[in-house]
Amino acid sequence: MPSERTLVITGDDYGYWPSYNDGIIEAIDMGALDCVSAMVERDYCDPKPLLERGVEIGLHIEFEGRWGPRSGAPARTALQVQLDRFVDLFGRWPSFLNGHKHCHARPELATPVFQTAKQIGVPVRSVNPDHRQWLRERGIDTPDLLVGRTRSNEPAEPAEIRKPPPGVTEWATHPGHPDSQSGSSYDIARQEDLALLQRLMVRARYDEPVWDGATRATLKEAFTQEREEGESAP
Repeated sequence: MPSERTLVITGDDYGYWPSYNDGIIEAIDMGALDCVSAMVERDYCDPKPLLERGVEIGLHIEFEGRWGPRSGAPARTALQVQLDRFVDLFGRWPSFLNGHKHCHARPELATPVFQTAKQIGVPVRSVNPDHRQWLRERGIDTPDLLVGRTRSNEPAEPAEIRKPPPGVTEWATHPGHPDSQSGSSYDIARQEDLALLQRLMVRARYDEPVWDGATRATLKEAFTQEREEGESAP
């Protein structure tokens, strides 16, 4: 476990809905997000605002949803389609991989995601200790801890960001402006996530960051720092 403490704040679901995109862009502009994961098969995945801001962009994989569940060969095909679509939109490979509702960690889907990450050389979000160990045994970079709610009835602020542990902590957020037409069960909670990020950034600007001296970084920066620390260790 590295001795340095790094916090990566990711905004998920870019492309899901226009008002959610607006919230993510606001969070980027206030300095609250280090990375954004994009849903490239959605109708509202406009690459221009993200490319203009230079934010680190990953692929938010979808294996189920309005298309129904997909596994096995259909899942591998869907992943390749989304990768190709990402390159068409953003002009490069994604900087990291994760999945909508953690679908990328399902046993029948984890292998094609790992194989893709290995091929293009990017980290994968691990959703629990078993998934984390499985990825690391296969040489895939993944954060040491994932925090952030997936249900609106959970606390908006994870306790861990007040004192991140050693290593890389990823905080997955869903900032946005609610719109009942979106069909998302997390609709109202997006406004809460955005408001929380706004409060934390005000504190970081005028007082002290709540993350207790941990370094903010993108995922790419975080793992580069880890490797450099490992190489310099006696």
